[in-house]
Amino acid sequence: MSSGNKTQRVYDYVMERIVEGSLAAGESLNIGAIAEETGVSLIPTREALRRLESEGLVEFLFHRGVRVAALGFDEYREIMQTQAVLEGLAVGMAAALLTSDDLARARAVNARMDAAVQRGDFHAYNEGSLEFHGILRAPCPNRHLRDVLDRGQSRVAAVRASVIGYRDTVAQRLSDEHVHLLDRIAAGAPAAEIEALMRAHREGTIAAASEGLRRTVEARAEAAAG
Repeated sequence: MSSGNKTQRVYDYVMERIVEGSLAAGESLNIGAIAEETGVSLIPTREALRRLESEGLVEFLFHRGVRVAALGFDEYREIMQTQAVLEGLAVGMAAALLTSDDLARARAVNARMDAAVQRGDFHAYNEGSLEFHGILRAPCPNRHLRDVLDRGQSRVAAVRASVIGYRDTVAQRLSDEHVHLLDRIAAGAPAAEIEALMRAHREGTIAAASEGLRRTVEARAEAAAG
């Protein structure tokens, strides 16, 4: 296996654990343990962690090792502003190439996301969101644009898992927007309209995330006071 593949294996391993919440903000990372768990030597393990550091997801501390970064809303907002523009363009380009089967799969994923909210399974909701958006942009003929968005999605998931949760009417609004977007694609709406709808949807999640973060902060304050 090449050094690049080994580095990617460690990168994916740590990223997945951040996304699923098993590695929390501020948690120390043992480079040796990660190397052993992934079956990779120390050099590509450190390279993978440096890559994650460049993306703002981990921190190297002078004489104190490595830890998961304390991600915040500012990081999420900046990522989502970029995703809104690029994904709007990608889905606008992909819309005419989406098949009825693609749209049916996207509707099924959206239904699973609704069910995840009902049972309080935020990780499943997060995974469903990644899958839903992945389906819609998959046929985009611009491969570079798809690659940029795919890399960005991992960062979106990591930040969202660390600091943000969608609840109640917020999740319902986002679900309704998914349905409307799929309906307009199925109806053959022009690419410009689809692009605008996707961009507005992504920009709307910034406000939704802000509300989710506010509730989280209030809940933590109440717990500390109690």
